[in-house]
Order: sequence, then structure tokens, then C-alpha cells
Amino acid sequence: MNFLAYYFIASAIYFAMVWWDNARLCFQAFPTADRKRKKWPLVSVCIPARNEETRIGPCLDSFVKQDYPNYEVIILDDQSTDGTWKVLQRYAKKNKNFKLMKGQTMPSGWKGKSWACHQLSAKAKGAYLLFIDADTWLTHDAIKRTIQGAEEKGSDMVSGMTGQVAKTWMEYLIVPVMCYDLISFFPKRFVLMKRSPLSQLVWANGQFIFFKRKTYDTIGGHAAVKDRIDEDMTFGKIVVGRGYQLSLFNVSVISTCRMYTSAKDVWDGFSKIMFQSFNYSYIQAFIGYMAVLAVTVLPFVLPFFVPPDTLLFKASVLLSAVQVIIRLEQARRFNFPVFSSFLHPIANFIFILIGFNSMRWYFIGKSYWKGRTVEV
Repeated sequence: MNFLAYYFIASAIYFAMVWWDNARLCFQAFPTADRKRKKWPLVSVCIPARNEETRIGPCLDSFVKQDYPNYEVIILDDQSTDGTWKVLQRYAKKNKNFKLMKGQTMPSGWKGKSWACHQLSAKAKGAYLLFIDADTWLTHDAIKRTIQGAEEKGSDMVSGMTGQVAKTWMEYLIVPVMCYDLISFFPKRFVLMKRSPLSQLVWANGQFIFFKRKTYDTIGGHAAVKDRIDEDMTFGKIVVGRGYQLSLFNVSVISTCRMYTSAKDVWDGFSKIMFQSFNYSYIQAFIGYMAVLAVTVLPFVLPFFVPPDTLLFKASVLLSAVQVIIRLEQARRFNFPVFSSFLHPIANFIFILIGFNSMRWYFIGKSYWKGRTVEV
């Protein structure tokens, strides 16, 4: 029991130090927009859209309102079965820098949205490419601030955590805890180093990926990640592994997303990517899920079963408190639901169940998303 208590104490110290370091170095806000600057590079905004008739409006509205003087918005209708194309046509008629594409049939060997993004990049003319999801919207100065942040840091790729809107109970629980697990477990200063043993744990967020066009082409663009559903994560690994500069910002100050709109979407959406993030290894995934269970669920449960005067009780409370405090700080920084922070162990337990479902999907060889059966 004392070993577990010391493990909890060490974990509490580790989590506190990692979050302090990550927040200080890797999740800073973008600089404010320079309103005196006159020359700005061409930015191509690339938006894949499949069955987004009811959700793409805020995204497109945010680009109508951009104060950036030199950008194009290219939207690809990825063979939608709803009224997405009509919505896109309505916007394109009123905005000359909006360009529409009809997506072609996905070739064998491609997965996820990579094929759609590949088609978008072929049409893009910008010196920079901004890939965002159709359920994501930006502030009016977002492109300017992104350009300035990328230039200041010498970035080849920029990504980070967007603000997250959560309305249904499953969104409320799972979306913030997914973000917590991504940004709290490992020190990003080492994850972002080329030769670090932790560099394989690097990640990027497909809701907002900003590329220097030259770098994007050099690493092979979306063709380099065509067989990955977690193409954003894989991009991060490639960029860091090749020695390019990946910068992670607090993207929530300029961008907001409602990732999913129902419990089923949350369950299916995370199920399609979780197991792949462990490189299809059942052993790695099982160990990973058990490790998350041990540090994010067990310390919240044990105080109900051990005497209050024991070291294990105090260590469990300490680790639980540290995680809730970190969650509250992330809620403040990234605009996550605040009360969800206090449901941390419940959310992590459900998240682990989703992870096992992801393993099951890959075991049977199929996953499902937006009306498509995805071969895995």
C-alpha cells in the first residue's frame, strides 16, 4: 500500500510540473494583430466538408468577417448526402474569395479526410495553408495573429488546442478529458525535440493546422499520411522527426470548435482514432488504458475504501486534487466546461471504455464515421 501511496505522490508532483512547464512554454496565446502592417502573404484556407449542412455556417461566417487582406477560402464538398453543397453555393455567390470543389471518389489506400485535404491543397495557391474543420470558427483577426505567431517562432507548422463547445452530456464529459490527456501527461519541451525518446508522443489538432507551404510540400503533404485516420497526430510526428519547427499555441483565443453534437458522435468519433494512436498494438493500448485508469480514476475511488489516517488516503486525495486543479486551470485557459472538471474520474472511465471499443472496431476490421464504413 505504501508503494501505491508513493506512486500517487510522485504522480501528483509530476503532473503539476508538466502542466506548469507546458502552459508556460507550449500553450501561449498568439500575439495581438499588427494593424499597421501592410504586406501580408497569401493564405489558403482549406476546409473539407461532409454532411455539414447544419454546422458549417459559423465556420464560413468567420471567414466572411476576417480582416486579413490576402486570403482565399477553398471548401470541398466530400460527397455529402445532405444539403451541404447548396449552403456552400449560397456563400460563394456573395464572397468572391470563396472557391468550391466537388470531392472525387476516394482512391484505394486513402483513409479519413486526408483525401479531401489532398485535393484542397492541390488547388491552393497560398504561401501558407490553414486546414480547419467545418465545425470550427475563428475570430476576425485569427489569420493575422497566426501569421505573426508563426513568424515570431519560425514555425513550419502551427497547431494547438482550440476552444471547445460542449452541450450534450457526453461532449461535456469526454471532450475536455480528451484534451487533458493530450496536454497533461508528457512535457512538451521534450516531445517537440527531434531526437527525444518522447518525440513519438507529439500531436497536432486537425481542427486547426497551419502549414508553411514549402514545408508541407517537402514532407509529402497529405499523401504522406493517406493511410492514417489520425492524420493530424501523424503530421506532428513527421514534422518533428524531420527536424522542422512545430509550435503549439493556445488556439482557443482565436478559434472555437464544436467537435461533436451527440453522445453517439462522441463515442464513434473517438473510437475511430484512439487505437490507431497506439500504432495498432493491443499490448501498448491495454497498458496505456490501464495507466490512465491507475492515475485518473483509482485515486478518486480509493479514499472511500481506506482509512483517513493512512498515507494512501492522503496521497489519493493529493493526486485527485492536483488533477482537478489542473482541469480547472485548463477550463479557464481553453474555455472548457468548468463543472466537468469535478467529474474527471467518471469522464476518464468512459474514455477508457471508448478506447476498448476502438480496439474492438479494429479487431473486426471496420470503423464508422459520417455514414461511411471505414476499412481499417
